[in-house]
Amino acid sequence: MFKPKAIYYEKNILNYELGKELFEKYKEVSKIEIENHNNIEEMRKKQNKDFPDMKKNLIIGVRKTHKFVENHKTSDYLVPYTSSRLYCCLYVLLFSV
Repeated sequence: MFKPKAIYYEKNILNYELGKELFEKYKEVSKIEIENHNNIEEMRKKQNKDFPDMKKNLIIGVRKTHKFVENHKTSDYLVPYTSSRLYCCLYVLLFSV
């Protein structure tokens, strides 16, 4: 079972039931409030070699657009701020407004 090293979250995810459930489920995990899930300065400053460690975090935000980008290599669509490398994927949980 996945247990995140840390949770980076936008404050308004607590307006959603799933956001509240995740906070309760991972209440012992350290949480870092962020302004925007698409722009986490701490993550952007890390080097590529740090990517496997970065993917141990859970990032939760609210999706502000409904635009999906088609990509049929690995999935039907990509959403903003997803990264993919061979066997190293960073997943972001988004809520729609």
